[in-house]
Amino acid sequence: MTILTSSATIAVGDGATAVDSVQLTVLPAVSVSSGRGRLVHPSLGTYDYVRGPDEWTNIDGDAIIPPIWASTKTLLGSANTLFVGNLRDVTVEERWTQSVAAEIDHVRTLLAFWMNPPDPSLAYVEWYPTYTSSLGFKVIIVSVTVGGKEVTLSSLVHQGWVRGPIVLRMKIAGRVE
Repeated sequence: MTILTSSATIAVGDGATAVDSVQLTVLPAVSVSSGRGRLVHPSLGTYDYVRGPDEWTNIDGDAIIPPIWASTKTLLGSANTLFVGNLRDVTVEERWTQSVAAEIDHVRTLLAFWMNPPDPSLAYVEWYPTYTSSLGFKVIIVSVTVGGKEVTLSSLVHQGWVRGPIVLRMKIAGRVE
């Protein structure tokens, strides 16, 4: 068990000193899984990627949650505050970056999941980045871009394959329990 401690004293006018503590769990390094990735739509079913993404953002073993920094100007300088981030603040991306990025069926499936969002009061699309984690996340698919623009496939399809890059962008809404 690792114990981390930190302390600081910040003078705020004539206010009394306050002490606060937070329990922090430090997780060990994770090994990369061997999966390709999976999406589960409540009405369209399960889609296992034929080929995993070449790059991904804000996920590595678990979601990478950035802290939130706030600063405001005061009469004597500035007041700065740093908050621990929240899982719901995380936007993740998967990118297929090769010149021939994926089969057309892969892109059509991603588009179907994006164009048919479930009612968030009832269910979410579930995302399992099995190439880097054993965890699952409830997500909202924000966008699918092909060739760097909103989807215009006609010029990017060649004999059933799509030229890249293909980018799937999702907002995390929670964990799959």
